[in-house]
Amino acid sequence: MRLKRPALLLSLLSCSSLCLPVAVSAADAPKGNGHDAKTALYTVVDGNKVDAKTLMGWKTWRAMACERCHGPNQEGLVGPALVNSLKVLTKDQFHTTITQGRLEKGMPNFGGVKMVTDNWENLYAFLKGRSDGNIMTGHLYPIPGK
Repeated sequence: MRLKRPALLLSLLSCSSLCLPVAVSAADAPKGNGHDAKTALYTVVDGNKVDAKTLMGWKTWRAMACERCHGPNQEGLVGPALVNSLKVLTKDQFHTTITQGRLEKGMPNFGGVKMVTDNWENLYAFLKGRSDGNIMTGHLYPIPGK
């Protein structure tokens, strides 16, 4: 019986650390990504509860049907896997890509779409959270009480 208690304690400690909010600040992000070091890029709890701005980024992703090219889990289809691209793409490069497009590669120009121009930073935060492995696939929800 003694061996089970340490395993149980370790299990409980692991679960409690997974359930804590993860707030990723610009200071935690790789250098040169155009983040403001004073604000958190996104906050996620339990992998599927996010701050209001990140939730709006996910809603923008859904409304623009980005999964048609980038896949429902951002792992790529005819378009690149954004879970990989967002590891190296700067925030400025992301903005340029979605607003000007990459027509030669099939990426449309979303610069004239109000939802995208109003929420591109929120979309970036959502995709960074996915790329970082902190935001799970599937439906997202607001963090309770926020």
